[in-house]
Amino acid sequence: MAFSDSVDILKDAAADAVQSATQAAVTMAHIAKYKMQILAEQEKIRKAYQALGKVYYKDYITDEEPDEAEYKPACERISECFRRINRLRDAIAKERKEAEEKGEPVVDDEPDDALLCDADAEAEPEKSEEPEVSE
Repeated sequence: MAFSDSVDILKDAAADAVQSATQAAVTMAHIAKYKMQILAEQEKIRKAYQALGKVYYKDYITDEEPDEAEYKPACERISECFRRINRLRDAIAKERKEAEEKGEPVVDDEPDDALLCDADAEAEPEKSEEPEVSE
């Protein structure tokens, strides 16, 4: 094996390593972008809950019957934010899966659970199937 062959092998190995590191960095940048968008949606949810609470408290103090027209916009904003969060979480999972399929390392310093807000578990509960009752 000639010296030039060894240099070419090392050069190719270094190029492959740089390419892999570059792709991993791009993947992590995409994931970080999605996580920032999730945090922004969670802030919108917090503000909508606050607005909803103010409307509820006003109705409570004045002994008025709740008016759906007052509650509906905040509730719809909250639901839409949860739908966007779910789409963003799906995008993160897709990025990770594609990276793993390519054999790229996916270093994630923050688990998805860290992006959960208190309302995540309550507002969009998973639907459970009701057991069948035989007669």
